Amino acid sequence: MENRLRIVLEAMEWVGTPYHHQARVKGVGVDCAQLVAGVAENVFPRLKPINTPVYSVEWHMHNREEKMCDLIESFKCQRIELEDMIAGDILTFQFGRVQSHMGILINDGQFIHARLDVGKVVINQLSGMWLEHLGRAYKFPGL
Repeated sequence: MENRLRIVLEAMEWVGTPYHHQARVKGVGVDCAQLVAGVAENVFPRLKPINTPVYSVEWHMHNREEKMCDLIESFKCQRIELEDMIAGDILTFQFGRVQSHMGILINDGQFIHARLDVGKVVINQLSGMWLEHLGRAYKFPGL
């Protein structure tokens, strides 16, 4: 099966998982960074383990360190132009001072991400507020 399809299908399996800050257990709890790391580990087992830095829920409001982008780049994802993103790519969003939220594009207009305000992993349209805050896109290693 093509890796991009595997990424999308794996991300879909996380939909409905409750939001839990810094957790990474499918069906039990996950946040946005751990969702991307969990998908990466499950689709690309050679990447295990992906270690994430400790971060507070509000770190992006007071710091300029790009922790989310550093995490993505730590497992060899490559930054791409926004106009080149396709299903299976990682999206980052800037809220506060830095890129502080992420998800996975599943088709031309939708992405999966763990939302604190909703309390679980959901699918959203890449429009409105999400499109306004879209900052970067990355592709997984080897794609």
